[in-house]
Amino acid sequence: MRTASPVPSPLGDPPTPGGTRDEALPQCLDFLAKPRHMLDVRFDPVSRTVWCAMRHENTVSWTLPLLQELNALNADIRALYEQNDFVEPPIKFFIGGSLRPDVFSMGGDLPFFVDRVRARDTEGLRSYAYACVEAIYENYHGFDSPVVTMALLEGDALGGGFEAALSCQFVIAERGVNLGFPEALFQTFPGMGAYSLVSRRLDPARAEKLILSGRMCKAEELHEMGLIDILAEKGEGQARAQRFIADNGKRHALLGAIGKVRRRIAPLTREELRDITDIWVESVMNLAPINLRKMEMLAMSQDRLFQQAASQRFRQS
Repeated sequence: MRTASPVPSPLGDPPTPGGTRDEALPQCLDFLAKPRHMLDVRFDPVSRTVWCAMRHENTVSWTLPLLQELNALNADIRALYEQNDFVEPPIKFFIGGSLRPDVFSMGGDLPFFVDRVRARDTEGLRSYAYACVEAIYENYHGFDSPVVTMALLEGDALGGGFEAALSCQFVIAERGVNLGFPEALFQTFPGMGAYSLVSRRLDPARAEKLILSGRMCKAEELHEMGLIDILAEKGEGQARAQRFIADNGKRHALLGAIGKVRRRIAPLTREELRDITDIWVESVMNLAPINLRKMEMLAMSQDRLFQQAASQRFRQS
């Protein structure tokens, strides 16, 4: 998803009065063509795949406007299956990625965290965290539908970015990509699902070791560990995802069934995620000034690295 056209068949324009619509987009999927500022959403009618890429034009983090757009899309997909009984699912796969070269997501919006802590706005921080939790929950449960969720990591995924990827049923990562949870460097922890997700894929002991280390790992190491399902060569992540879909299109029902089995033996509830997030909110609100400063320094280094305008970070959609 390094280009603006990540799939062969992009979304058609919505129908105009007295006109016709692009037949590539069934009427029940009109919601996919909604205008979006933060997300680039495409539909491949052949494989019935939604490709959803974060634009990352002004930030490489999970801002509240980005979360709101993503959660609205997730809700639309969930509603599609709640309101209809399909013989064949109109969406079989959902692939989350990024249009920003070498970056999937650098995680939570650190300047926002610092701002809320200094304003003593506990509920503002909690509201943001709950929006993150909602995205994690929907990914893990496949929108309570037959959709198989996949994360495509063509660039680095840290903190909340890595959490989002691990919430998908399958994770594809290119060689050399940096992954990890740096939150321990400023005396807190990744509070939107990391412990829950890593402990389910591995075990609690290795989850704690990874989280407490705060270190960055290469995709190759985490593939050997079992956190990454498919390892792709550099620059071939999208092609590898397309090949996976082509190879497994006829097995979609089986993949969906295995996803249900996984969720049955390792259930993940909103209550669990929110309870842990509440602990995270308390942890962040009680950070020492020196650790808040570390957050600011990391955010500033990201701005410099990716040539972002910090003044645009809080731009609303």
